[in-house]
Amino acid sequence: MTTRLWLSVSLAALMAVSAPAQDARSVLQAAAKAMGVENMRSIQYTGTGWQGMVGQNFAPDQDWPRVDLTSYTRTIDFDTMSSREEYVRAQGDNPPRGGGAGFPFLTPQKVVTFVSGNFAWTLNAQGQAVPQPTAAEMRQIEILTTPYGFLKGAMAPGANPTMVARREYGERVTIVSFVALGKYRINGTINVKSMVQRVQTWVPSPVVGDLYLENVYTNYRAVNGVQVPRFHQHQDFDDGGHQPNVSGGDHAFGLETISEVRLNVPNATAAVPDVVRTAKPEPVRVQTQKLGEGLYLLAGGSHNSVAVEFSDHVVVIEAPLNEERSLAAIGEVNRLMPNKPIRFVVNTHHHWDHLGGIRTYVHEGATVVTHEGNRPYYQEVLRARPWLLEPDRYSLYPPEEWSEGYIFETVREKYVLTDGVRTVELYNVQGLPHAGGMLIAYIPREKVVVQADLYNPAAAAPNANNRALQRNLERLKLDVATLVGIHGNPAPLSQFLQLVNKTN
Repeated sequence: MTTRLWLSVSLAALMAVSAPAQDARSVLQAAAKAMGVENMRSIQYTGTGWQGMVGQNFAPDQDWPRVDLTSYTRTIDFDTMSSREEYVRAQGDNPPRGGGAGFPFLTPQKVVTFVSGNFAWTLNAQGQAVPQPTAAEMRQIEILTTPYGFLKGAMAPGANPTMVARREYGERVTIVSFVALGKYRINGTINVKSMVQRVQTWVPSPVVGDLYLENVYTNYRAVNGVQVPRFHQHQDFDDGGHQPNVSGGDHAFGLETISEVRLNVPNATAAVPDVVRTAKPEPVRVQTQKLGEGLYLLAGGSHNSVAVEFSDHVVVIEAPLNEERSLAAIGEVNRLMPNKPIRFVVNTHHHWDHLGGIRTYVHEGATVVTHEGNRPYYQEVLRARPWLLEPDRYSLYPPEEWSEGYIFETVREKYVLTDGVRTVELYNVQGLPHAGGMLIAYIPREKVVVQADLYNPAAAAPNANNRALQRNLERLKLDVATLVGIHGNPAPLSQFLQLVNKTN
């Protein structure tokens, strides 16, 4: 960590002395003039494209699954750092695998998101504002990584831009850099035509640490006095340069065509609703529900975990979201079952919302039990990548054991955890469209199956994941009374079967 911090400071110092700030400002001013940004206070652009479901690929070595953006409009006001993004996404002809909750999209979905300074929100199906207080910072970064927002941000008072030059793709380019919001280094590549062709930065991720974010801008054309490109965004790296490729996700967003552009639109800044202005981030809470003797549901948020007590240790099924959530769950386990270490953490599948706390449990001393197909990727997740933006315990105090390979037990089709009295059986779910290498946990004493993303009692109609779960329960001949989800409340098997057998 000390070495990485020294390297970051050294690189920043090198950039600062590479050229005077005035030289960087001249490059920015030339680009602003060439791109039609000089008198731009706000912009609205409309088009069509695609969206990648980041962290939700079918297998770790595959790209993020895509959906079509059948309509897309973004309105940005640079003076107030505000944005309204509105789009409709549909499955289109994209492969219906992976993709997270609700994927594939059987009907089009409309999404509307806002940011205004430090306030962020979305709209629910009824058009009501839903506060998203933790999203504001990232949405400001989204503004600053557009080609226009980059120029505005780099030329803002106090930005102190620096620059270096290099050859890239056969031509001489200039890299202008500044630090936004006190911690995000944003680099913009400006070509010989004074067009912004790339903007890159790094943002925090509970799975991979400092997540690489890159927007590539090509095929510029003039529309209403402003240069408009094709948008193409990457999030994280495709590790295809190494074999075997263990991390394939990177393509996150694209606007292939832009049909309309408006400059300095009236009322570009949406008023912040009172419910948004007064909202605070929800505290992490763990609400415990006893499912049996030594068997607990750790709920209280969007994702659950399940704790199973053995004679001299505890097994936790699922480590979702992030370190904060996992520390709260670990604290509850320690309260319920004092003096018993968490020896194993069972991971159902590799999607990022179910993987974000895995490092916390490894730091706690737990062995990860996951499908064998996940191990190469998880070794990368646990590797010493930079975690400078939001360092976790694992990066600050890395355990020695991770590099020795002692922290994994892998499952192909079946794996049993037992102390001779208590038993947890793990099974691979076959024929599932949601994710490859999905595990369910069967706890025979209580006739409980713990599953992730395969059934939610709130569902009104069956889907392919429900049917895959039903086929596997029948194939495995499990005696099940209750389904316990990583999302939602426990439900009797009869309720699940009633949903799956619906005909309309």
